Amino acid sequence: MTRFAEFGSNRVRAVALVADQGPAVGLIVLIVLTWTVFGVINGSFLSSFNLYGIGQLAARDAVLGMAQAALVVMGRMNLALGSVGAICVALLGYMLVSANISLPLTLLVVAAAGVIASVIMGLVELKSGLSSFIVTLAFTSAYGGGALLFSRSANFQITNSALNSLGSGTFLSAAICPLVVVALICGGVIWVIYHRTSFGWKSLAIGANERAARASGVNAGAVLLGAYALSGLLAALAAVMESSYELSVNANVGSDWLLPSFVAVVLGGVTLTGGDITIGGILLAAVFFDSLQSGLTILNVSSYWLNLAEGLVLLVAVIADQLRRSRRGRARRSRPVVAVEVTRV
Repeated sequence: MTRFAEFGSNRVRAVALVADQGPAVGLIVLIVLTWTVFGVINGSFLSSFNLYGIGQLAARDAVLGMAQAALVVMGRMNLALGSVGAICVALLGYMLVSANISLPLTLLVVAAAGVIASVIMGLVELKSGLSSFIVTLAFTSAYGGGALLFSRSANFQITNSALNSLGSGTFLSAAICPLVVVALICGGVIWVIYHRTSFGWKSLAIGANERAARASGVNAGAVLLGAYALSGLLAALAAVMESSYELSVNANVGSDWLLPSFVAVVLGGVTLTGGDITIGGILLAAVFFDSLQSGLTILNVSSYWLNLAEGLVLLVAVIADQLRRSRRGRARRSRPVVAVEVTRV
């Protein structure tokens, strides 16, 4: 009887595991369909040049998705990702171009700036008791304006050979940008953080049930500051990635980051209410989103329709997230019943 019960319990867990992989499987299917359709309509879509461009953007958007997910897993959001990125780009351009400072020191300062700028938002949230939505919305304008004041809206021509080779070089194939490798490595590190460290477990626990996490001894405030720091570090990385392939950058970089960051999170299967994270889903969602944009651009679709398509993708992703949460809720309620029936057998 015990063996039958164990078998039934394992079968329920297996079904739940397969269900959790649904977003990733669905995204793979969508990517294959997207590439097939656009490849048939216009053969240049599958050219090395176009796939290289998709990889550039998808790598950046995947990192942005991870930066957003760092707070979403705790039931928060970061609307100031782009403004933090603007600060980082302004510093990067000034130090490399105007002050002629070495790349290693510049990258260190840029990373520190991203972390500090984000932690400040976390401190304001903790001290004021306001929601992350209000706090990060306020800092969106504050940081964005500060970056423009600091840089005086100057355009910086990044000519550092090491940085340019990262964003414009090749890896193994003419169709693969080295930034893709950066995004994959980043994804691996983030996976380890959330599945193999106490910080990651505590973040997920807070997102699932903050009151229960606090009752069990989790220092929610410290974990939240850590999440903001991680989000800021990833935003700084995204700023460096974009600067590596853009011919000219300024403090307006980041103005278009918010939508892809949320699309990668929601379409990738991360629940907006917190408590889970799917790194593979974020990576695949970024590839699908930028593949769709690239295909529509190749077909000379108007920018107005592109904006409409982007908004619809996010809307569909949010609806899918709602359906996924409802399904998981039903699965949790049904599991005890299944266990009882199996035990009786």
